[in-house]
Amino acid sequence: MKSVLLVGSLILVTALSAYFDARGFVYAAQTWRDGSLVPATIGLSMINFIGGITLYIGSIGIQQRLGIESAAMQSIFWFLMTVVGIAIMDGTIAQWSMAQRAVGVAVTAGIGWLMVSAAH
Repeated sequence: MKSVLLVGSLILVTALSAYFDARGFVYAAQTWRDGSLVPATIGLSMINFIGGITLYIGSIGIQQRLGIESAAMQSIFWFLMTVVGIAIMDGTIAQWSMAQRAVGVAVTAGIGWLMVSAAH
């Protein structure tokens, strides 16, 4: 039961971290407009990145309790969730073909398997 709660917590904290980081990346892509920096957008990007990294650091503690010690394994789940978050936020995921969506599901399953198998 403790492992189930830890995994649930990990998914929630990582999803929130990825959400804030994805927002940071989307804002970062908008920081230059007509050759000039947009200070308000820079600020929004940075605030979201600060929130994202703070939550990511919290997720590391949960992962270590689950036996996931490798930095590569700790970051891969976050990376996947962040990339999907960016695709959702900027609308590109709606343009994915069925094949792309199927690959996305397969990659997600593969990363999940890597995390579980690497923890043992």
